[in-house]
Amino acid sequence: MHALARTLGLAAGLFSLAALAAGADGSWSWCSQPKRLAANPAGRTFHVRTSGSDPRSCPDWSGYTFRTISAAAKCARGKDTIYVHAGTYGPVQLSNLWPSDTVLIANAPGESPVIEGWGGIPDFGAIVGMWRVSNIAIQGLTIRNTGVSDPERGGYGIHAYESTFVKIYFNTVHDTARHGILTNGHQIEVVGNEIYNTVMRNQWFKADYWDAAVTSQPDRNQWGYKLIGNSIHDSYGECADVLAVDGATVEGNRIYNCVSSNLFVSTSQNVTVNRNWIYANSDKFNRRDYGTRATGIQLANEGKSVGWTLNNIRVTNNIIEWVSQGIRYWKAPHSGQAVKDTYGNLYVAFNNFNRTQFSPVRLDTPEGWAPRGTNRFRRNLVLNSSKYSWFSTDQWGSWDLTGSWNYGKNVTAANPGIQDTWGSYIPAYDLRSGAVIRWTVPPWSEPDMPSTDFHCKSRSQNDWNTPGAIN
Repeated sequence: MHALARTLGLAAGLFSLAALAAGADGSWSWCSQPKRLAANPAGRTFHVRTSGSDPRSCPDWSGYTFRTISAAAKCARGKDTIYVHAGTYGPVQLSNLWPSDTVLIANAPGESPVIEGWGGIPDFGAIVGMWRVSNIAIQGLTIRNTGVSDPERGGYGIHAYESTFVKIYFNTVHDTARHGILTNGHQIEVVGNEIYNTVMRNQWFKADYWDAAVTSQPDRNQWGYKLIGNSIHDSYGECADVLAVDGATVEGNRIYNCVSSNLFVSTSQNVTVNRNWIYANSDKFNRRDYGTRATGIQLANEGKSVGWTLNNIRVTNNIIEWVSQGIRYWKAPHSGQAVKDTYGNLYVAFNNFNRTQFSPVRLDTPEGWAPRGTNRFRRNLVLNSSKYSWFSTDQWGSWDLTGSWNYGKNVTAANPGIQDTWGSYIPAYDLRSGAVIRWTVPPWSEPDMPSTDFHCKSRSQNDWNTPGAIN
């Protein structure tokens, strides 16, 4: 929660830093950052080393050392742990593995194994591929170098297809021709990873490709998706996409420097986007057709075969700055969608929108003209440095704008105590001398506000953790 997400300098009710608490439901908050997965003591332990050997038949005992991750995974049962030791290994392919409980494939404590593509991953292949697996967790690995032969071809970093209960935790994925992490299935968790230098096949901008650093694969409806505590950046495509998902949590990610969209939520419902920092500090990834930076958060119904009409989307407590637009609903300009191209029950609250190139908020006219349900843009802080309207829409009457604060680009005595330094990313939101943080909205007065945020410490842009593999 940003220190100024729901504050004004003269408001009543002081905030107490002593009132710190983790989420009541056990979810991650800045009071309780995501943790690495631990080995299950009820399972066996296997090892993978470059000096190991793959047996003809699976050992029944604990402690065996394999040469490859694939061979160890085939021999693992639910609750087993496979420790991968330091060294460089070739691509990993897992298929038709359905253990009864989680099998954890993790770096050996204090060691930094590398899964290397050696620039030879085929078109639509993956360095780490999982096909029809369940209860598999990948943690603490560096996965890199698919190779980039030309703008038309290339492979993925991690690809989980038609899989369930897959956990991808604290890995580093970089230099991939297509997506860094691509998943298709139910109950997928992508937590604490660093993903960068992805969609490299589009670095020449010779064609329009909208791959993303991290995305769900929208060729079937999916349920349950978590994208938490990741650092996602420097992608020649979009950064993070939530596509055709019912029930997703996008929380605590640092997302920056991408093409077209930093966070794209499309044909999905029941999605929470909370406490993310989304920004750009470079024009390297500007769109070549318009010359603009990526949108902060883009909402749409871009799909022809699967998904749901955009519904019940909560966007709260995010810092969104130095992008083309802070948040936008984009009406897809093509026909044949599987769902009606409109939105309903959007709740956008307690966000900071700062220094956008165009309108901080833009909502296209949806199909049928009026959006569905109740839509609220409440208690946001907007620092509008553009020459455009801070809230651009043809449906003003469809939105509740209660308590949102809009400030122009000039720093005046009327602003809420922010010392906003253009181009200074750490920290960009220092309080001015004499400014006092005071709470104006307790959680019980705004039912949709994530109540745990009220108790978490203030945060500036320095407060994000450093995710990725142990290196």
